[in-house]
Amino acid sequence: MNQIKKPVRVDFLYLDNQTCDRCLRAEENLSQALKEIKAIYDMKDTDVQLNKIHISSKDMAIKEQFLSSPTIRINGRDIQPAILESDCQCCGDICGSSVDCRVWLYQGQEYTEPPVGLIVDAISRELEGQNKPDLFAMATKTAYQLPENLEEFFSNLDRTNQKENNMKPKVAFICVHNSCRSQMAEALAKLNASDVFEAYSAGTETKPEINQDAVRIINQLYGVDMNLTQSSKLIDHIPEVDIVIKMGCNVICPFLPSKHEEDWGLDDPTGLPDDAFIETAKMIEDKVNDLARRIKDGTIEV
Repeated sequence: MNQIKKPVRVDFLYLDNQTCDRCLRAEENLSQALKEIKAIYDMKDTDVQLNKIHISSKDMAIKEQFLSSPTIRINGRDIQPAILESDCQCCGDICGSSVDCRVWLYQGQEYTEPPVGLIVDAISRELEGQNKPDLFAMATKTAYQLPENLEEFFSNLDRTNQKENNMKPKVAFICVHNSCRSQMAEALAKLNASDVFEAYSAGTETKPEINQDAVRIINQLYGVDMNLTQSSKLIDHIPEVDIVIKMGCNVICPFLPSKHEEDWGLDDPTGLPDDAFIETAKMIEDKVNDLARRIKDGTIEV
């Protein structure tokens, strides 16, 4: 085994590692390369640190000075400073438009994923102190500008996401004061079902603040601080909705036009011990999950 001379940070930057073949294969090859590096070098005195960075927005791309997907950097150096790209059908499907992604050049041949040998060679050069700092400086001396290819990708992705969001049904959880149960439902719906529907809560009256016992319990159970993410709202202050969920008003519930309406009939835990709030939160969570299931399978038509 060789004795390595210094620690190495490996950054793997990508647009999508769920459906993009290039990113998936690059991630697999990187994992294999790291295994081979550990077999070649004595790792007892230092580690190769792997950071996986999902470039999910223009701001993230600019922050990371991202040029092409996927990218592998060794201690900040791109293992292939020269950018070669070709059309990537997978990323095109994600954003609804044509997108170019990385092509890798290794031993005179082009690949749509980085060969294991290319990655191993790059890490080995860094471990053995063979990389020349001025090469990276030359590659990055000009001011960063988001490549037009990525600018178009994120713009098209934003439009695609907006269309998908517009297609999601809107659900309003309503009660009189919009301070406790409906707020808990909004928080849990956003936490568990944001991929299925858009959640809102409202009432015919408002309180200066959300019920602080509800805030505390939801934060303890789910790590969501409703003081930071929500506020008491009137029904006139939310958009038109497709589904109305009445929390159980005991008196006349607020009226809101919708395509589907149901009453969950939950007792108000206000003024009761924590156990009552916990039980209510768990009941709401179960009902929110069931609502999402019924929307997805078409039981509720909107």
